[in-house]
Amino acid sequence: MTETVVAIHSPLESTESTGAILKGRARGALICALGGSAWMFWAAVFASTARTASLVLVTVMMILIGGWAVSRVRAARRYADSAADRERWASIAPLFWIDTAAEWALGAGAVVTLAHFGRYSLIPQFLGVIIGLHFLPLAKLFRAPRYYIMGTAMILCVLASFLAPEGSIPAVTACAGIGLPMWVTAVVILSQD
Repeated sequence: MTETVVAIHSPLESTESTGAILKGRARGALICALGGSAWMFWAAVFASTARTASLVLVTVMMILIGGWAVSRVRAARRYADSAADRERWASIAPLFWIDTAAEWALGAGAVVTLAHFGRYSLIPQFLGVIIGLHFLPLAKLFRAPRYYIMGTAMILCVLASFLAPEGSIPAVTACAGIGLPMWVTAVVILSQD
């Protein structure tokens, strides 16, 4: 009697080398740190009170989180990519670039359309939803469930900003709702390595 062993390959199992995983995480953390900082700067700019203190706080956080991410990217450069790593990137790169191009095209279209109709105050909300949706396919593509959480958090925070009263509060809430999840994700990624 013979037995057959069947190996089940989980979609979360990685065929990448440790170096490729560390490089990918470092790059993802850097993108989240820089993107989060940009959106937090906008939140501080839109704030009607304590603007200077907010800008100083955002600058300090940007230096801390961004510096941490840059140091990880620099440290990860020492790892060589294997042939399997390059093959995996070649297989997912077209989907990554399509997703990124769609994000930029939809973002630009939303800005132009909203500006045309004079609805400037809705730009952060629309961009937040677009950016949040952009991260959902990346979660599957990079086998990184944290991007599902970040993208969903962005979308929910931005939609919650519609409940805020008129004035600068919706813009501040939307921008912070994009920036804070990105910062948190950067810190989570950087804390894992």
